[in-house]
Amino acid sequence: MRDFRDAKAMARTLREALAGKDVTISNSQALELTAKMLGQRDWNTLAAAIDAARVRDAAWARLERIQARGEPVMGAILGRTRGGFTVDLGGASAFLPGSQVDVRPNRDYAALMSREQPFAILKLDRAGGAIVVSRRAILARPAASGA
Repeated sequence: MRDFRDAKAMARTLREALAGKDVTISNSQALELTAKMLGQRDWNTLAAAIDAARVRDAAWARLERIQARGEPVMGAILGRTRGGFTVDLGGASAFLPGSQVDVRPNRDYAALMSREQPFAILKLDRAGGAIVVSRRAILARPAASGA
């Protein structure tokens, strides 16, 4: 489903098909039935899921372009997870391994949390939904280019 207009077209088709069998339903009932047919609780949930998918697809396309150019992506560390951190990349969530946070071991990450900063994309797997980023690769770049 590309957007909510597709779902509305499905609801309109359902309503017309039922009208052909002398069953009358309102537009809102057709929308609710369409949402249930598509596995959602109600129309509002379906519309939100369609919008979230659109935002997610746009974020993945942007990240693929950034990775192809070899540029850093801006993001913010949101929280700690097992083995690392979760990073928000503006519509997509990435994993930052603990070993990729800094060039030196650091135990105090509070100063890095919720602050916009650059990350290198190490892995981008749209099919698996996995994004792995590194802050360490960005920090090491100036030292590597100066040698």
